[in-house]
Amino acid sequence: MIRFFNILLCLFIVAGITSCGSSEIIPTTDICSIVKHPKDLIYQVKINDQKINSRWYLKHDALEITKALAKQNKCMP
Repeated sequence: MIRFFNILLCLFIVAGITSCGSSEIIPTTDICSIVKHPKDLIYQVKINDQKINSRWYLKHDALEITKALAKQNKCMP
């Protein structure tokens, strides 16, 4: 019985060590962009030419959103 618990403990230790080394982040190839409204000074954020939502933002806010998405590895600015 003690041998069983020792083997189980070793398996947990090995699983913990190997899981820490396998969390490599793969960079994305998606592109973030902002598109100006045809008539107003507002912008829409897109990833690969697809809207992330239907909202329009001021330029500063749209740029901040693209930076946040890049930081989350959802797209490249």
